[in-house]
Amino acid sequence: MTRTERTYYLLFGLYTQWGWFMAPVYPLFLLGLGLDLFQMNVVLAIYLTSVFLFEVPTGAVADVFGRKPSFLLSCAVRTCAFALYARADSFADCVVAEVLDALGSTLASGALDAWAIDGMRAEGGRMPTDRFFARAQTLSRIVMVVGGVCSGYLAMISFRVNWSVAAAGFAVTGFLAAYLMEEAPRARTASATVRGAYWETVRAGVAIVAASRELRILCVLSFAIVFAAVPTHMTWPARLREIAGGEVWVLGWVWAFINGTAMLGSYVLPQLLMRFRREHVLVFSALWRGATLLVAALSGSFVPVVIGVLLQEAAFGLSEPIFLSWINDRIGPEQRATIISVRSMFVTLGGAVGLLCLGLVARGYGIPLAWAVSATLLLLTAPWFLLLGSRALALAALDNVRRAD
Repeated sequence: MTRTERTYYLLFGLYTQWGWFMAPVYPLFLLGLGLDLFQMNVVLAIYLTSVFLFEVPTGAVADVFGRKPSFLLSCAVRTCAFALYARADSFADCVVAEVLDALGSTLASGALDAWAIDGMRAEGGRMPTDRFFARAQTLSRIVMVVGGVCSGYLAMISFRVNWSVAAAGFAVTGFLAAYLMEEAPRARTASATVRGAYWETVRAGVAIVAASRELRILCVLSFAIVFAAVPTHMTWPARLREIAGGEVWVLGWVWAFINGTAMLGSYVLPQLLMRFRREHVLVFSALWRGATLLVAALSGSFVPVVIGVLLQEAAFGLSEPIFLSWINDRIGPEQRATIISVRSMFVTLGGAVGLLCLGLVARGYGIPLAWAVSATLLLLTAPWFLLLGSRALALAALDNVRRAD
């Protein structure tokens, strides 16, 4: 294992832990401020919309000015955002904190992955990217389990304690990154030249995605899956607290098991890819996630709902490393962070639109119906992965013909 890989796993694990530290109780925190189910979704939709707007520009910042400076700035900004949330007491305060947190998130979304891939290759690492990202997902889920359980118990004291702990965690992660991340310094150029390089990087990254049918399909499918899945993550704590009789600490343990099932999905992924093509694993993932979420939607008792929520998350552990690997295999190092950010734009836009649409359904007709709609949409994505696979095979055959000539 290269030094870059070890550093990436450490920083990615810490960064993920603090970013998701509030996840089991975050919806309850918003409801505790007096927001209803739709307003709660609006807050997260504002975050995701801001991410959509910031994603590509901040990805280009990483490509032009350096991946390490971009990641350090991300840790600093998110420290400020979480500290602000620790003092929030209104819808407006939440909006300000979410916009600030969105800026911090996008500064790292393409930068850290791009830094890891390029550094690993420069040090001679030859690990397949799908296995690399699967390991990262497994590690992140382990630390998220620990963080989720702690978060559930800390919330019994005060939600504001959770925010303060996470803010301090981001600060520590930034200090570690400043010491551990190694990156060749970027050549200093005139400001006009830097601006030109920045916008050229943005244009080139968007153009690459627009010109590739394979990348376009990956982005659209990312939009559809997140449209259906993110509203479920915002509503399961309220649904389970209602069924469990109002106990908050239970949610931390449910979150731990959710991460455990996702970790299991990431763990078995390399073995599945030895026997099946990528698109076939993604088809299975979509069908599995839709079916298990439908079970949770149609049930009214605690155990079946929990089992459905837990099992559907295993599909994320299968699909996300494949998405990341598929995209990284189709792009070069020059615009890697920018193109990763383009895909992230589709993810965040899908989440924002899904939160608004399905949030209205949840408020008007109940959480179970919103989950049933999500499950149906997930099932409908399955055939599109077969189209994606046929496109990939066609491109591979064309490349072989060109090499033969």
